[in-house]
Amino acid sequence: MKSASLFFLFVAALPLAGQAQNATQEELLKRGELTGSRPTSSLPAQARAAARRQPASDPVQQHFLNSDVNLAQTTADQLPDLYERFIATTRDERRQWNAQQWEAAAQVLARLNQRYEQVRTDLPLEERLRIRSFQGEFYTLRSARTVKEKLD
Repeated sequence: MKSASLFFLFVAALPLAGQAQNATQEELLKRGELTGSRPTSSLPAQARAAARRQPASDPVQQHFLNSDVNLAQTTADQLPDLYERFIATTRDERRQWNAQQWEAAAQVLARLNQRYEQVRTDLPLEERLRIRSFQGEFYTLRSARTVKEKLD
C-alpha cells in the first residue's frame, strides 16, 4: 500500500516537473527552482544585486542552514554541506509547515541555488549530482504536501 501511495504522489508531481523544464533560467532562479546543468557566464544583474543584499544574519536562513553564513561569499566546497543541512531541516520539520513556511524554505533554497549557479563549475560531478538530488527532494516533498492538502 505504501509503494502505491508513493507512486501516486510521483505521478501527481509529474506536471510540476514539466513546468520546471519549460521555464526560463531567470524564472527558475527567481522561484528557487532547480538550476540548469550547463553553466552560464554570469547571473542576471538583478540576481547579483539580491545576493549582495542578503545579510549573513538572516534568522530564517540561519534556521534552515543551521549556521550563520553569507552565501555570497560561500565557496564551492561549502555548498554541498549547506544543501545537506537545508534538506535535513526540511525533512525534520516539513509535516508542521504551513504555506508561508514552505515559501520561506523555497526562498532559502533560491539563495543557495543562486550561489550554486555561480560556483558549480568548481565542483566535482559527484557533488553537483548530490546537490541536484537535494534540490529535487525539496520539490518532491513540497509537491507531496500540496497533493496531500488537495486530497484532504
